[in-house]
Amino acid sequence: MVKIKNSVNEIKKMGTFLLKAIRLLWDSSKISFIVTLIITIINGVIIPLNLVISKYLIDSVVAALANANNHKYYNVVFLWLGIEFAITVFSQLIQRVNTYYSVIQVRTLNNHICKLIVKKSNELDLSFFENNDFYNKIEKANDQAAYSAMAIINALMEVIKNFTILVGSIAIVIQLSPFMLLLCLLTSIPMFILNLKISEFKYSVYSKRIEKTRFAQHLQKLMLHYNSVKEIKLSRLGKYFENLILSIYKENLDKDKSVEKKRFGRLSLADCLSVIITYCYKFYIVILTISKGLTIGSMNMYVTAITNVDNSIKSTLNNMAELYSNNLYIENLFYVLDLKPIIVAKEVPKILKNSITDCIEFRNVSFKYPESNKYVLKNVSFKIKANQNCALVGLNGCGKTTLIKLLARLYEPTEGGIFIDGININEFSLELLYKCINVVFQDFMKYPFTVKENIGFGNIENLGDMDRIELSAKKANAYEFIQSLKNKFDTKLEKLWSNGVELSLGQWQKLAISRAFMSNSSILILDEPTASVDAETEYELFKNFKELVGNRTSILISHRFSTVRMADLIIVLNEGTVIEKGTHNSLMLKEGLYSKLYNMQAEGYLDNSVDVVS
Repeated sequence: MVKIKNSVNEIKKMGTFLLKAIRLLWDSSKISFIVTLIITIINGVIIPLNLVISKYLIDSVVAALANANNHKYYNVVFLWLGIEFAITVFSQLIQRVNTYYSVIQVRTLNNHICKLIVKKSNELDLSFFENNDFYNKIEKANDQAAYSAMAIINALMEVIKNFTILVGSIAIVIQLSPFMLLLCLLTSIPMFILNLKISEFKYSVYSKRIEKTRFAQHLQKLMLHYNSVKEIKLSRLGKYFENLILSIYKENLDKDKSVEKKRFGRLSLADCLSVIITYCYKFYIVILTISKGLTIGSMNMYVTAITNVDNSIKSTLNNMAELYSNNLYIENLFYVLDLKPIIVAKEVPKILKNSITDCIEFRNVSFKYPESNKYVLKNVSFKIKANQNCALVGLNGCGKTTLIKLLARLYEPTEGGIFIDGININEFSLELLYKCINVVFQDFMKYPFTVKENIGFGNIENLGDMDRIELSAKKANAYEFIQSLKNKFDTKLEKLWSNGVELSLGQWQKLAISRAFMSNSSILILDEPTASVDAETEYELFKNFKELVGNRTSILISHRFSTVRMADLIIVLNEGTVIEKGTHNSLMLKEGLYSKLYNMQAEGYLDNSVDVVS
């Protein structure tokens, strides 16, 4: 009973995915779908039609031979030959049309699926991209979706074509023996079940190794990327990575060989049985022809028709098995496309002003990452006044960057709330909130575009405003090195691309800071903004920092206390809680964690200076 219920559920699921695949193809190219469907039906009709024409052509030739002196019989032969010629030419023509639209269909389907995946990745929250199961699913979707969707449609078209052939052939065979039709169906079912089992097994093998395969592909990309190849070579990791990658691929290949051997053996046995049964049919028809005195044309028609019936049933069941197989793969695409973002804006969002008039407030905010029981932040509360410059300080892993992600609403707090001017940030539209906040993360992006675009991306609406781009570069002390480049602001970056130029990490960081200054956001967040720049550049940047920031509220995360000390408010975090807050001077007087960290760093600078002098 349970098995029957599971089978019914599998059939329902296959039907659902089949409808989704058809909708996918329809949305990608309606004309190609309609043309292909019509031609498929026509091709199915032509095959049994050709059987009838072939019968009459053969019989007319036999009659002409028996009546060689009567030219009337020759005219009948030429008539049927002309009909066969016309249908053959028509068939060839529509086949060319079908090939053209099939190629277009594949291209448009690939583009359509790519568009859907890219659009979905833009909609989903950051939490999805920190989940390995999501990456496995999206890798399967990228890897197999377009192929599987097209395979589903091709299999569906074959089912339609075979069904059309089947109907026409049945109309011929049923005149001979209804029992033979039932026999054709019964002998085809074992092959169908065998194909289903093999499809399930192949998909199981594919699913189990997807993460390991993705890992090998990632290592392969690292070995081909300019930024990583230097360290890989100098650390002599190349051979180790090479052996690891090849061992994974070899393991996959060995498993594929094993699967294909099993498939080959079982299907070969089934094919032999199928051929034996087919020739039993033919033997029966030959005996009938002799015993009942059927014409040669009739015998040929019945033999071909019974073969078509047998092949059509087998092909239909095989295509159904293929539909099932490809549904297993395309399921991953629909899984990804059906995902809904966790963070959504209100239908009627509150208006977010261009500048903060009161404060940013964290009220008893606690947070733990999805699928984790450990709190990264616990009962965090503080206020940052409008136009104030705040610095977040603490040891690595204390929750500083997580606070920024929560403020930017890349995550939702597990408990508590975050407010801007007294309004919970959940009440604002995401688009306006993102426009209000500009963040330079410590793992900033290196976009494979020109210098101009790398800076301009900080304010996409003003991407072509060169005056603004140049001013932003000057604020971040990036203008001077940009002018030394051959094509200045039009220099293409990264050596992976034609005429690309590779920058130092410090220069990339200056571009990232320039990108932040490009924005007119009311909140500016800098997460370790000077980690890769020299001391002189850092001094120049923060010497006039308040002037550069203007009337924006700014938040700075930095391990360099020489930078932190100039903040209006310093918040000290330890193990996810706020333990101190105040100005540099007030915190130094408390002699708490901030004072301890500051003095340790100051002593380090003094030790370094002594070493240099000696």
